[in-house]
Amino acid sequence: MRPFALLSLLLITASAQAAGDATSAARAIDALLEKDWKKSNVKGNPEVDDNTFVRRIYLDITGRIPTTREAETFLSSQAPDKRAKLIDHLLATEGYVQHSYNYWADVLRTQTNGNQTGAITGAAYSNFIKESLRKNKPYDQFVRDMVAAQGEAWDNGAIGYYMRDRGMPLDNMANTARVFLGTRVECAQCHNHPFDKWTQMQFFQMAAFTYPVQTNDYYGGSSEGARQMLRDREKAARDKFVMPVMNKKMTAEERARAKRDAEQIGKQARLAGEAVRKENRYVEEALTDVRNLMRYTSVNYQDTRKLTLPHDYQYSDAKPRSRVEPATMFGHAAEVKPGETQLQAYARWMASKDNDRFNKVIANRLWKRVFGLALIEPLDEIMDSTVPMNPELQAHLEKLIVSLNYDMKAYLRVLYNTSAYQRQVTREEIAPGIVYHFTGPILRRMTAEQMWDSFVTLINPNPDMPNEPLREAFNNRILGAKKISDSMEALTPEQVLAGAEKSGKKYKEQAETVRDLQTKISEARAKEDKETVTKLRDQLSKLQRETRTSVNQNLILPGMKKLASDLGVVPAVLQPGGKDGAQVVAASGGMDMMMMASMADGDVKDKIFLPGYDTPRKSREEEKAAQAAREEVWKEEANFYGLPEKQQRDYFRARAEQIRNWVRSAELESPAPRGHYLREFGQSDRESIENANHEASVPQALAMMNGQLMPQILHRHSQLMLTVAKAQYPDDKVEAIYKTVLSRKPTVKEKEVWMKAQEQGLTTIEDLVFSLLNTQQFIFIQ
Repeated sequence: MRPFALLSLLLITASAQAAGDATSAARAIDALLEKDWKKSNVKGNPEVDDNTFVRRIYLDITGRIPTTREAETFLSSQAPDKRAKLIDHLLATEGYVQHSYNYWADVLRTQTNGNQTGAITGAAYSNFIKESLRKNKPYDQFVRDMVAAQGEAWDNGAIGYYMRDRGMPLDNMANTARVFLGTRVECAQCHNHPFDKWTQMQFFQMAAFTYPVQTNDYYGGSSEGARQMLRDREKAARDKFVMPVMNKKMTAEERARAKRDAEQIGKQARLAGEAVRKENRYVEEALTDVRNLMRYTSVNYQDTRKLTLPHDYQYSDAKPRSRVEPATMFGHAAEVKPGETQLQAYARWMASKDNDRFNKVIANRLWKRVFGLALIEPLDEIMDSTVPMNPELQAHLEKLIVSLNYDMKAYLRVLYNTSAYQRQVTREEIAPGIVYHFTGPILRRMTAEQMWDSFVTLINPNPDMPNEPLREAFNNRILGAKKISDSMEALTPEQVLAGAEKSGKKYKEQAETVRDLQTKISEARAKEDKETVTKLRDQLSKLQRETRTSVNQNLILPGMKKLASDLGVVPAVLQPGGKDGAQVVAASGGMDMMMMASMADGDVKDKIFLPGYDTPRKSREEEKAAQAAREEVWKEEANFYGLPEKQQRDYFRARAEQIRNWVRSAELESPAPRGHYLREFGQSDRESIENANHEASVPQALAMMNGQLMPQILHRHSQLMLTVAKAQYPDDKVEAIYKTVLSRKPTVKEKEVWMKAQEQGLTTIEDLVFSLLNTQQFIFIQ
């Protein structure tokens, strides 16, 4: 047998075995549920039909409704195991990655451009989460990677976990316990927990594990060496003044004179030091501008940094301000193994198979994602007295997730294959404290991301097609900072200082002019003279660009040339719009983007291309090949929808615009900017854990009516309107709309309602589409 054929056979066998294991595991869960139903005298909800199932499973796994084409492919299949096959298929798609990312971004408060994490580490952290999901990293490893994270953002995006709570180590510990252990301990930060067993001492003992984690600004290396040289200059200026030496043999008069001399010399030393510091001020400013390009990108662990109790600690087990040694809240101790840091030991304890709280929380988190309710509610407030809704099932699920080695996909595969999941939803609200027997999933409103991604699906015939420019921009944001960091490290501290001094002269020359412009701007604002304010601000911006561009010329570019030399690359200083054939840095990439972002539309004239740091602009041939590949996909779509050849060029242009402007939520900044549809639909601001709003609001309705969303959904080249155009007769077009929006045909009653609406003046397809998009049938996951 040929190797390729043997490999294919092994893959098919493994896939069949996984499907069989998932089915048997699903049956075991169903048996436990049915046992509980019988005991509680309840019945399972009726099984859902294929139309409901296909819409639900796409929303639950990929975070969007299916396209009409996807739904019809499933519905037309005669395979007896088509539901299991669809589950397997969807779990293997990029849609699963994107939807799961949205979930974890909400739990972990991921901000790709926030004040805490910063734009660089935020992008790296987002990429870390997505890549972990893409590679199906086991959950325990996923958590360990974050809790033990150290290093720079470009090498380890997981540091975003600590940078998210930069400067707030106690809050970070409280968030860690809540997210991964389902335990609310934040009250114990100030006093013993009033409703649980946790003491303030236990809180500080847990926090002592991670307190040494440093999340300050990016310091170190050659730049810090240059700063130390400035401090040494200041010290040398002070040290020139020698203090008089006193001894016991001095008379009272001599001692008094020496004391007066010491005061005078001390004053002179201070003034000399201040003069040097003042002279160095503009050099420091230049060094700070370089540092700002790499701000909030480094996390390190400092053993010397120890946690102490607060000054007002009031309990008898320790004195205020006593040093606290790390200790776990429950379970076994986090013992440090040879070659392991205390932080790594803590992470290993956290994500251990022996940590019952850890297993309990993740088993319930994923169960809640599938069924809409956890076996323990609230999931992040577990106590020793907490009783799950179904204790036997709870214990089974914990064993299951551990036996699967924390494989989240495998665990979800089992849950989605249960008969319980594939039953009709329970529409009654389950009030807090009421035991739910999971006779089916809970009726849930779409999240903001599901809503947006479903709208994108109505517009884009291939909604999961990646937006490469956006992804490249994220990567370039990270690589740009790495390029600057490595470039600065390529210089010696002396070279860094020399460059900073050159830029410092420029800063000093223009300092008075800058202050004068700022004063005039304030005066013009007070007079509400907007025209003058605008004019003066333009002058100020130009001046600031000139000064900061000097940093590029005197520090960044020399560093890049040195880095290029160290790498064995011939440095090429390029001008924008260089001659044909010259290597040009991509417009979205590397150092120039970073510098411009930092320098407020900076004037970076020269660029140095460095392989591994910059994305080269594609050659004409490469661009043609990429465009041809895209158009091949689009042509297949056009043929499917029956577009004639002469219309396909227009279709290609429309598709290019769709991919550029209407992309899935996970491809955008997290959270989306204020005013974006996602925020109007209730997306979390990522400031606190799982902070999304699932309620309807007036702004949502106004956004639907007045924004650009409806025109795009109703565009002749949207997925919806292409499907409608393919239908021949009016009744068929109505059916096409229902199938695209709701993944089913209209009922007889719905047809009658539409007929009456037409008689009353609602005669256009647009009226029907708008009505359906605002129904509970669309907004809720049935």
